[in-house]
Amino acid sequence: MHNLLLYPNQSRPVRREDFATVAGTLAHLGYALFTCDGTFADSAVRYLPAEEAFSFCDAAVVLGGDGTMLAAARYARKTGIPLLGINFGTLGYMSELEISECELLADLPNARIETRMMLDVTAEGDGITAETHTALNEAAICRAKPGTLVTLSLYCDGSKVSSYRADGMIVSTPTGSSGYNLSVGGPIIDPKLNAFCVSPLAPHTLSAARPLVFSPESVISVCAEGEISVAYDSRLFPLLPHGGTVTIRRSENVLHLLKLKNAGFYDTLTKKLT
Repeated sequence: MHNLLLYPNQSRPVRREDFATVAGTLAHLGYALFTCDGTFADSAVRYLPAEEAFSFCDAAVVLGGDGTMLAAARYARKTGIPLLGINFGTLGYMSELEISECELLADLPNARIETRMMLDVTAEGDGITAETHTALNEAAICRAKPGTLVTLSLYCDGSKVSSYRADGMIVSTPTGSSGYNLSVGGPIIDPKLNAFCVSPLAPHTLSAARPLVFSPESVISVCAEGEISVAYDSRLFPLLPHGGTVTIRRSENVLHLLKLKNAGFYDTLTKKLT
């Protein structure tokens, strides 16, 4: 690695002194530095537009929390460059380092690469042109109107699995399993596994509506009786009318994360979530 992109949080600006700490550490280590945020560009950190920066650089150092990692992942999946997160957010579950650990950047040439599966999410309905977007964490299929229920029919490879009257449904990757999926009672899945997790949201039933785990080769379809809102990593599709369908399959794209510590998945899980 020679060219590094510094990708800071866009919605909650990183303090200039913190950006300077990271940039100074990496410059001292001999890296050529770039940023797609012009407010931080100077003689030591050159500006490049985001698309160009993610194509030109060898890796991206993401300064922010999990939301910033998701934003960077939308670019990185197209070019395959790995991400290394430095946490400036609240949780920073996907971040590898805290700002106080910048000295560990010296070991960047020896970093391990961890690969994470992603989802291709297609939403279509009567009068709605089909759109497909890629998600790292999850697809959230929810009722469009508060205070109502929606009936969702779940299919796997064309075969019906079950129907739910509920607030909605979460389809998550192992990476996303410790996020929204965890909050609704879904299982935590080790990121070394490739699988889908489907968890209903507040199902209206006396019998157990348990979360389900599917093979990564499965094609999951959800058909709605009622208007639904569909999000992929918190970004929204247009509202789908009654009869709309969401299809979710494993993406050909993957995300690469750089790892500098020896902490395992469950070490991080315990530290961040307790």
